[in-house]
Amino acid sequence: MDVSDAFTGLLAVLCLFNLVLTYGVVRRLRAMTRAGADGPATVSGRIDGFAVTAVDGTAVGRADLVPGTVLGFFSPGCPPCAALLPRFVGAVRAAGLPTGSVLAVVMPGEDPAEARAYARELAEVATVVVGEQARTVSAACGVQGFPAVCAVDADGRIREAGGDLSGFGRRPAGVA
Repeated sequence: MDVSDAFTGLLAVLCLFNLVLTYGVVRRLRAMTRAGADGPATVSGRIDGFAVTAVDGTAVGRADLVPGTVLGFFSPGCPPCAALLPRFVGAVRAAGLPTGSVLAVVMPGEDPAEARAYARELAEVATVVVGEQARTVSAACGVQGFPAVCAVDADGRIREAGGDLSGFGRRPAGVA
């Protein structure tokens, strides 16, 4: 009887420990989900060479990313991307950025209709790249997660990154 009581007590302690760990993991996941688009930067500091064709037929390459160019990376089916999309469009409009100085990258998703909807909304304020072309741009920028937003400096490097859009639209230091 004593061995079975000890085993039952040990099992109860292990179950309680597992419950506490599970609770901690759930809290962490919820915090990460709430952070969403305002999470840490998910792009590298440099941009490798690339050459793609935008939805409107415009050729876009690394050389076209002039200082102050804003890049937005979105993935259909991603809740933080869906939340950031209207904020991104609104921030670009509010900053008065010309379409040619904003590059929106829409990754291919499971639902092509959703990707087309993203592209339509973004085309109002940006040059849009979708599908496999989007994978090329994302790889060149070192995107590790979605959504990601960044701006290019005079050296062709990423000067700002993240989900806080308040600084976008300002000219980088040293650019007239």
